[in-house]
Amino acid sequence: MSTSASRNSRREFFGTIGAGAVLAGLTPNSARARAPAAKTGLPQRCCVVMFDGFGRDYYEKSSMPTLKRWERDGFYKPIRAVMPTVTNTNLSGISCGVHADEHGITGNSYWDADADQEQFMSDGNLLTAATIFQRAGRFGVRSVLVSAKQKTIPLMRQGTWLAVGSQDPPAEIVARYGKAPEIYSPDVNYWVWKVAVDLIRTQPKVGLFFVHTTDYPMHKYAPESVESQVHLKTIDQFLSEAADADPGMAFFVAPDHSLNAKSTVINLKLALERKGVEIQVAMSAERDQYPKHHGGFGGTAFIYLKEPGDADRVVGALRDVSGVEEILTREEAAQKYRLNPYRIGDLWITAAKDVVFGNSKQEREQLAADYRSHGSAHELEIPGFIYRYDGALPPAHTIATNVDLCKFLYQA
Repeated sequence: MSTSASRNSRREFFGTIGAGAVLAGLTPNSARARAPAAKTGLPQRCCVVMFDGFGRDYYEKSSMPTLKRWERDGFYKPIRAVMPTVTNTNLSGISCGVHADEHGITGNSYWDADADQEQFMSDGNLLTAATIFQRAGRFGVRSVLVSAKQKTIPLMRQGTWLAVGSQDPPAEIVARYGKAPEIYSPDVNYWVWKVAVDLIRTQPKVGLFFVHTTDYPMHKYAPESVESQVHLKTIDQFLSEAADADPGMAFFVAPDHSLNAKSTVINLKLALERKGVEIQVAMSAERDQYPKHHGGFGGTAFIYLKEPGDADRVVGALRDVSGVEEILTREEAAQKYRLNPYRIGDLWITAAKDVVFGNSKQEREQLAADYRSHGSAHELEIPGFIYRYDGALPPAHTIATNVDLCKFLYQA
């Protein structure tokens, strides 16, 4: 495609913003997305809301009249996240409509054996299933991804027309909507929704929006706190504005996990060393690019052994570590939780409700009184919503997890 043709394509896309719009210089993310959408026969416009950290307790303890109306007038069901209860695994499940044994993202981080170190699981090349954006593209549907968390962009941008992360947005986005607030704040979620609502209103040729907020407010504030109430009331108002921006748009609200207060972090490698048992590495599946959220501590750990024959001895030692709840082999964990066995440890360890694992300086440390996190089997309970969808929904009993909530979209 020539330079002039590319400019014309982008100008057409952003033309509805208005004459001289600063957004006209944005570059689409895939050649497939540049193809003009058909004028008729396209699927209903949809907005998928990946409401990070929005557990059922937050919903039940907050005044959210928009979501209450969506519950009453649409589809609502208490559903579950998937293990481990971390963002990247659940985000990928929601987007791909399959579990981690198919999409391949088994945590926020993984162990890179070649580099002999932990790596973030934020590279879209690690995905082994098509995303909702790629599926939508096959139907001629253009898609926009707006995320508070920048890590979502490299993981999910393939197949999108436009992908905006709050920490590194295109200059044209900043010029129109202003600089995004600090990632460690509730305000960044309001910026994300300001962008999303405006694009829903002004970009009718975009058929799919995917909005990903941050769970920083949930890490900082319990459901009953004033700060949480204000945050969720504001988000609820943005949901109302988004619905009003296009009365024909369908909405799918799919959280990734809930959160709980945690009192203790355990360094499993140090705990095992004290018992005279050596391992190669113990890593938290929750570790990501946002240490102020959780310090890299989470409720699921992967343990890599020095030798395969060490398994029985390591398992025996772990059974005596207070705070360890479940110990599975690689094969057992992959089967129970539908995981890619090649991207988890030799052993899978989950924590008690008030415990997290990570690289703390001491074997066992007390956490701050307001510390909240996730990653374990105790952060599975979430609400699921579908509002104004024109098509036939699957039977309610088949929608059991966030993976199921919109997996039927853009399927042949």
